[in-house]
Amino acid sequence: MANGVFHTAYGIEINLTMPDLGHPGRPGLLEEVTTPIDRRERELLECLEHHGDGACQAEEDGRSPWMTIRRRTVGGRTVWVAAHLPVRHTPTPEESAKHQAMKERIARAAERHGHRAEIEARATDGRIRTDVLVTGDDGRRIGWEAQYSPITADTVRRRSRAAAEHGIVPLWVTDTDRSAVVERAPWARVDDFSWKEIASPLAMVVRAGVRHLQQWKCLPSSVRPCPVNGSSCGRFHA
Repeated sequence: MANGVFHTAYGIEINLTMPDLGHPGRPGLLEEVTTPIDRRERELLECLEHHGDGACQAEEDGRSPWMTIRRRTVGGRTVWVAAHLPVRHTPTPEESAKHQAMKERIARAAERHGHRAEIEARATDGRIRTDVLVTGDDGRRIGWEAQYSPITADTVRRRSRAAAEHGIVPLWVTDTDRSAVVERAPWARVDDFSWKEIASPLAMVVRAGVRHLQQWKCLPSSVRPCPVNGSSCGRFHA
């Protein structure tokens, strides 16, 4: 249990020990954050430790970094506390094996072509962790994410933004065109191979994904819909 959370939509820290949660200018905030999880976005409230350091002990114990707010009686007094939500999907042994095999394959390919590769690379500030960080001679960095288990679109966007803020170009690889990474971040789709095939020298063809990076302004007349709100927002996207 914790006495604070990070509000991902507003980008603010919430202090549950204060009557106004530390934000007197938001009178409806308590009602919003205590809305039952089935009636709000699951990733609205984030663990402060995860937000600050990129990981927390609860995740090591099989919980998610997303939080819910509960009432708790302490010393005869009712208070608000934050609790970790359970992980919605636990990777199967096959998904975990494919994930590990793909990370190792990406690292081998990068090193074979003269680049530096680091598996499970953590940023110096500890806020992000990348499956495989590939660095070229010119210092440019690509953060590969091997995604074989289900993931939400919001998580893809959030992690991609965090990578970009650290000077890393995110690149997600998946084996299904139904993954949330498709068209929401730089991505590549390969065939649905077993972990043994991924670990082997067998060639893997890129079947779909981003081959060229193009920047465009998000207007009502744009060919593409806004990746943020499905309409248009007036900002630039890539």
